Amino acid sequence: MNEKENIQLFKALSEETRYKIIKVLLEGERCACEIPDLIGKTQSNTSMHLAKLQDWGIIKVRKDGKMRLYSIDNEKIREILKIVEE
Repeated sequence: MNEKENIQLFKALSEETRYKIIKVLLEGERCACEIPDLIGKTQSNTSMHLAKLQDWGIIKVRKDGKMRLYSIDNEKIREILKIVEE
C-alpha cells in the first residue's frame, strides 16, 4: 500500500460512524437499508460515509435488484483491526 492509501485507512478508522460501518461490514455483506439501524445513525449520514469509504477503496458495493449491498474491499482493514483489538 502506498502512503495515501494508508492515510485513508486511518482516516476511516478515526471517525466513529465510519468505524462502526467497517465493523458491521467485517461481519459480512449488508444491504444499505440495514446499516443505519445497526450503527444508530440516520440514512443520510450513513450514505455520506458509505460513499466516502467506497471512494477510498475500503468498501465495495454491488446491486441486487434495487438493493445496494456493501462489503469490505480492502482486506488490510481486517488486519489492522485484528492487531488493534488484541
